[in-house]
Amino acid sequence: MSVFTKYVIRFVAVGMASFHIYTAYFGTFYPYTQRSLPVMLALILTFLTKRTRKDTPDDAPVPFYDWVLVALTIPVIGYVTFNSDYLANRWPMTSTFPVTDLELLFGTIAALLILEATRRLLGWLLVIVAVVALIYTYWGEHLPFLSLKHRVYTFEHMLDYMYLTDNGIWGVALGVAATYIVLFIIFGAFAEKAGVAEFFIDFSNSIAGHTMGGPAKVAIFSSALIGSVTGSTVANVYTTGQFTIPMMKRLGYKPSIAGAIEALASNGGQMMPPIMGAAAFILAAYSGVPYIEVAIASLIPALLYFGGLFWFIHLEAHKTGLVGIPVEEKPSIMKVLLKGGHLVSPLLALIGCLIYGFSPVRAAFYAIFFTVVVSWLRKETRIGPKEFIEALELGAKSSILIIVTCATVGFVIGGFLITGLGLNASSAIISVSGGNFIAILFLVGLACIVLGMGMNTVAAYLLVSVVGVPALTSQGIDLFVANMFVFYFALLSHITPPVCLAIFAGAQIAGAGIWETAFMGIKMSAVPYMLPFLIIFAPSLLLIGDPAAIALNTVAITVGFIFIISAIQGWAFAPLSLVIRLLYAIIGACLIWPSLTVRTVGVVSAAVAIVLELVKRRRATAF
Repeated sequence: MSVFTKYVIRFVAVGMASFHIYTAYFGTFYPYTQRSLPVMLALILTFLTKRTRKDTPDDAPVPFYDWVLVALTIPVIGYVTFNSDYLANRWPMTSTFPVTDLELLFGTIAALLILEATRRLLGWLLVIVAVVALIYTYWGEHLPFLSLKHRVYTFEHMLDYMYLTDNGIWGVALGVAATYIVLFIIFGAFAEKAGVAEFFIDFSNSIAGHTMGGPAKVAIFSSALIGSVTGSTVANVYTTGQFTIPMMKRLGYKPSIAGAIEALASNGGQMMPPIMGAAAFILAAYSGVPYIEVAIASLIPALLYFGGLFWFIHLEAHKTGLVGIPVEEKPSIMKVLLKGGHLVSPLLALIGCLIYGFSPVRAAFYAIFFTVVVSWLRKETRIGPKEFIEALELGAKSSILIIVTCATVGFVIGGFLITGLGLNASSAIISVSGGNFIAILFLVGLACIVLGMGMNTVAAYLLVSVVGVPALTSQGIDLFVANMFVFYFALLSHITPPVCLAIFAGAQIAGAGIWETAFMGIKMSAVPYMLPFLIIFAPSLLLIGDPAAIALNTVAITVGFIFIISAIQGWAFAPLSLVIRLLYAIIGACLIWPSLTVRTVGVVSAAVAIVLELVKRRRATAF
């Protein structure tokens, strides 16, 4: 790659990041401008940094045809950017404002450019889904199935809706990404430049590194902390896994276990407040609630997720005799805090701004500003002019995936809206399930996992929310709870075979077999797979309702998970026989079951089981 190209990439990336920081402080532009300009810059960066073939290095010279794509991107996307007022006031799909030949040409080229950028970034899967949605919008009138058939839409109608309204490419999903998500990605880039990742890993090591199974517990703590900043499962695996997986393997963990632990821990980072994953911002917009409510509601489920993984690892360490890192290698917690403790303050400032009532946009701006300021407290973490430019460039490059994904998903959502397929598909789910509520939950969850395979969480959530959420709300489920259900299942697509990106990344770093790692991931995922169902039957886990009910449900479900995980592992205080494992599983199921009578049986049984285990241990000690 030539020096000129590198300077062009840096100029575009810094310009893109600066645009978002500017709008965070001075206010956003009109929707069409705010959404289309980042798409234009993201497409340019994609064509300049991602080659047509996957096996071509990204730093290879940019071929002539990619420069042509860059040249085409500027006018076809720029037309929307600089005609925001006109587009906001026109009546789409009417004879009053017919689509011009120029708009027809620009819209067609824009669709092709976005699809090609998506192919380079994500592969063919999402591209195929988007193309099928467009074909269905245009040809659906000819389908023989009455439930799928819709009214006639010409090519001009379809292009008008997708390119010239805010229901297609420039829809809500892209609006949230271009307004909120990119800012938090930029914040993560500044935090990375300041050394926050290294601090979190050292801090986790200083707390739990020397305990039984210490390296795996470090992976949990560090991935939860870093994942809350990065908001990306696969990025989190590659960030923390480079440190934690070799450490786990060095102290005796099988490669498949090490890779699975890191994958699950990194995936949980997307549900850990305060930042969570990018999809959480879109969830807030779709649910009509402030983002801070989403973050607060996710606290208990996140603690249950990581608590369950922690207990699984703790039992695994006792089963196999895995020790922690030598005490002499464990960093001193005071030295770690003195060296990098100041790096926590931007995260605390972000939380404080959100709680105080600042918008996520303004809170992210102040967090970025505060990160730069506090980085100067120590020379090792200082963000100077060079690091500042590099952070802007890194933030922009890291955000192109989200921007392009949301633009592409706009074709799918637009197709669902204009044809009414979303409501028809929801009706189909209810029809197939026979109206059985449990069956509806399973079908929606299955759809989330299947459609989310090979995609990032944003794409998975968006694709399924237009179908799954109406199916759930039609059964009386609260809109916010329904969206949380879909969001959690979208996360599970990263760790569910056969296409589980987080597992693939963990296995690659660990040098383990993909399917062996996937099997271990499934084995350790009892809590993640149950959580979406539990928030439906016990919304108090989302801090909704009476405080007493919240406390009661949280404690009962926590103890239930302890029994279920012990049953899966075959170990509690000591090895468990098959009969006892079965008994533990039943007790755990009773404790998490949303019925007071069943739960009471579980509490009594759990108390008896614990007493018997303590008596057994005392007798064993006596002899």
